[in-house]
Amino acid sequence: MGKRVLVTGSGCYIGGRLVRALIGLKSVERIVGIDVRPPGFDDPKLGFYRRDIRDPLDDIFIDEEIDAVFHLCWILPPIHDRSLMEDVNVGGTKNVLGAASRCGVKYLLYTSSTTTYGFHPDNDFPLTEESPLRGNEDFTYSKNKREVEGIMAEFIAENRGIRVAVLRPCFVAGPGFRNPLARHLLRKLVMLSSVSSPFQYVHEDDLINVMLLFFKREISGVYNVVGEGTMTFDEMVRTLGNIPVHIPPRLLYPLNNLSWYFRFTFLTEFPSAALNLMIHPWVATSEKLIAETGYCFEHDTVSAFEDFVRHVKGAKGR
Repeated sequence: MGKRVLVTGSGCYIGGRLVRALIGLKSVERIVGIDVRPPGFDDPKLGFYRRDIRDPLDDIFIDEEIDAVFHLCWILPPIHDRSLMEDVNVGGTKNVLGAASRCGVKYLLYTSSTTTYGFHPDNDFPLTEESPLRGNEDFTYSKNKREVEGIMAEFIAENRGIRVAVLRPCFVAGPGFRNPLARHLLRKLVMLSSVSSPFQYVHEDDLINVMLLFFKREISGVYNVVGEGTMTFDEMVRTLGNIPVHIPPRLLYPLNNLSWYFRFTFLTEFPSAALNLMIHPWVATSEKLIAETGYCFEHDTVSAFEDFVRHVKGAKGR
């Protein structure tokens, strides 16, 4: 019999890509998606449950005889209701882990993020899996990623019978890159801090390939997943054919605060705490992943972003 796999966040960007990839594996008999929205396609192998991950899940795990779990469900775009964001991200993760522990799951892969290291002027360069986790308290996404890593560590210690992988990708780029940062870079005039640090991406294909590799081999442990090299924000904006507008941080922060408060989405889609990811360095390395698994990345940071640019320009030309 083939493996029976559950994917939380199956209707999202990476979740949908992962489900399609799992469908193509002969070793997988059944894929079960959980999300508040459907994945947008169908397949005989695929079952879908429209459910909030904070709701009871044991019935799905038991009825579908789940062997392995990919936990990808997460609120990524900043929202004004921080308590809701934290409840879904942290509370939802606890709920998924509880069901996995009770219902006989043998393998679990959780997608964390290099934002768990936080955006700080004194970060290690590059950040390794041994670097301290200092996800910023004032940026909910980063804070929650740090908190959930602590929850994952406790889960691993208490569930020795489950092999667990924690992947820490940086920002993902490629044709499906559509988050608030992508939309910000696509503005004709792009507000940027006059002080900034290099940035890195991993291509969506590489992230999917790594997740499949870990699943097939049942690899456990914590691994960064990042493309080689970096880009500056000026390079990103100009590659898209747009114009960078440099603003000193002392002016940019209050301007962004005001725009966020009044929901002026034509100016910003994120709180000022997110500006720290542009200003402070948080460049990680995939050296451990490459050395221990032999994985060869298909894209570096620049080619991952350029693939996004090709998709954008191709869409405009149609």
